[in-house]
Amino acid sequence: MTMLGSRLVPLIVFIFLPSRVPAQQPPARGTMRGLVIDHPERVSGSWEVKGDHAIYGLHIELTTRVDGAPRTLIGAQQIFHSAVIQVYERTGPTRMLGDGNWFSDESTKIRWTDKHLMLKQAATQIGPEIQLDLTFDPVFDRWSGRFRRGTFDRSVTLLRPHPETAVAKSPFVGTWSRPGLGNNCIHIVQIGSASLAGWSDDLVATGAIRYANGIRPPVETFEHYGSIALVEVPSPRTVLIELKALTAICCSIAYTGNLAPSGEEIQGTQGGDAIRSNWTRVRGDSCVAEPAAKR
Repeated sequence: MTMLGSRLVPLIVFIFLPSRVPAQQPPARGTMRGLVIDHPERVSGSWEVKGDHAIYGLHIELTTRVDGAPRTLIGAQQIFHSAVIQVYERTGPTRMLGDGNWFSDESTKIRWTDKHLMLKQAATQIGPEIQLDLTFDPVFDRWSGRFRRGTFDRSVTLLRPHPETAVAKSPFVGTWSRPGLGNNCIHIVQIGSASLAGWSDDLVATGAIRYANGIRPPVETFEHYGSIALVEVPSPRTVLIELKALTAICCSIAYTGNLAPSGEEIQGTQGGDAIRSNWTRVRGDSCVAEPAAKR
């Protein structure tokens, strides 16, 4: 049985806020809340560095707020709403439940201003000492600075997960999108010759939805970036994806698909899957863009 075999596939329910404009609060000191954030997908997801005995990483899940009901997120102003940050270590190719420590961006242990992230937590009976003093470089897409988790304490450069040595690139590596109101973008990276990982985004453009008579679009919606995904390749052209993985909140979402001959689509294989639409490869690393033309 694969890692996905025992998972239940839930119904996907979306809840929009009531049609009421909340009072805007100034951003909290030491956080990014309330500030405009450009290209959230460039910061969210996993960032890693190799240690002597493990891979150490930073994982960021971001939620942004968009005013109004835009028909597309292209050009829409996104406001930093909240974030959760995980500092983890892994000794194998697959992330495991409990392999890291989670923190809210509003925690007093965290200070995140613009591109500078600091985190300090003393060692506890159930967790190691953690200290981060990192700066994000948007030109080279990397975090640099001090990273401490337990006995690992170094000046590092955190990059997107990648193989330690040269390997043949998997055809599933890249960013993929599908139609829908959530679980509609996935970023797949390669961490070994036959090992993949990923994270997903939930992108909602409520202005593109048709509403029944008398139903008004919401006055604001929320976009979510960076949910952990587990990715497995049981055969060269078949992929198993588990979205919303490694979370205590029910439930993860399983998907099985085959790579189309063009290499530009992943086609679903199970009629009972919660995700029935095919995934289409997109240009670059963002689903907030037009999908790549089919070849």
